[in-house]
Amino acid sequence: MTAWSLKLDAIVVGAGVIGITAALELQQRGLKVMLLDQQSVAQGCSFVSAGVIYPGAFPSSTYYRIPELPAAFFKASSSAALDWRSAPGLLSWCVQYARATRSDMVWHGTDLLHELCRDSLRSLELLLGSDLPPLSRCGHLAVHRSSCEVDRATCLNSIRTSLGAAVRIVSGGELAALEPAICRLALGPSAAGATFLAGAAHVTDTAAFVASLADVFVQRGGLLCFDRVQGLNSAGCGKVAVKCARGDYSPGTVVLATGAHSNRLLADCDHRIPLVAETGYHIELDVEPGFISRPVSLSGLGVVLTPSERGARISGLSHFGMPGFRARPDLLLSALDRVRKSLPGLRARPGFEVRSGERPSTPDSLPVIERVPGHGSIFVSTGHGHLGLTLAAVSAGILADLVTNGSSSYESELSSQRFSRSTNSAAVLRAA
Repeated sequence: MTAWSLKLDAIVVGAGVIGITAALELQQRGLKVMLLDQQSVAQGCSFVSAGVIYPGAFPSSTYYRIPELPAAFFKASSSAALDWRSAPGLLSWCVQYARATRSDMVWHGTDLLHELCRDSLRSLELLLGSDLPPLSRCGHLAVHRSSCEVDRATCLNSIRTSLGAAVRIVSGGELAALEPAICRLALGPSAAGATFLAGAAHVTDTAAFVASLADVFVQRGGLLCFDRVQGLNSAGCGKVAVKCARGDYSPGTVVLATGAHSNRLLADCDHRIPLVAETGYHIELDVEPGFISRPVSLSGLGVVLTPSERGARISGLSHFGMPGFRARPDLLLSALDRVRKSLPGLRARPGFEVRSGERPSTPDSLPVIERVPGHGSIFVSTGHGHLGLTLAAVSAGILADLVTNGSSSYESELSSQRFSRSTNSAAVLRAA
């Protein structure tokens, strides 16, 4: 059967967790769907994710205001880094980020992210049913190692509580009982233990988890194809052609779930979303299974220790640049060295290399889920940052509402048009 002869209601481009859950949701609503990727399943940021499903989240602007960014980028031990060759291309994104640091924008983003995250697990259960792969629902620990971290955690925890999240500070014997191997991370005269988020869940192998979702999609009758999408051709009458290396397709609907590289194909639609690549890293640790039983984040270092099939891995960091910039695995190895000052037994597992993936990040840390302006048959879902696994099924439902119903209750808040409703650049920077 040739590409043109396939009768498809929708093609979803991108086989990461956002694309696969979108394909599953559209399929569940009765559409004949093809999932298309140029490489394989879960080879981008879905592969290097920490595997945490969070019960709530805060925008990045909660942690980094514009005046603090230069120091964060220059500090060797910072959890943030910048690809300096990308700096000129990041200017317009930074202007939008400056606007997002306004207190009203931070509060709005915090409220909306908690609202979206609140339904993350339930949305996965509804989407997968009995096909849902195993999840561990034993919570998440965020370790506080300085008085500044304690003060910030106290403030953030009060907000979490007001937004309905189950959260409490644990220390001493309770912390040791939860995670005996890492309790010394929270020792010291200024430390107060850790924040325990009871509603969090995690998967031990994110790539395998996402691949199993793709298997479910195929078992339910979906088509999975590996080919490079070279471009889109959208006619005024609403028809769209997907041009690939091995053939072309003419589906009723196209969904772009291509992460940080979404603007490459959106250029064919004369559309652009303010996105940067926020590269994250992970590597397996040389520890035995059971070393930890739940994800443990070290916010001051920007990393997460999370259980894996072999034992545990360390992941995280926020390395900003334009899509396709050169990764720096040494950043994670340096962070691991800093963790080893408290846990000297930790080291990278021999024979394993640091893996990296580019997270698609928007200035306000909210995803973009929309119908592409002027192109009634093309949709995009991107910009999930650190929350791809958390918001995957929620985003799939929002997207499917747009595709099948023509509207969504989040249509305005998650449209990229929100970035055009800003003041001029100079005024934004002055306000920041």
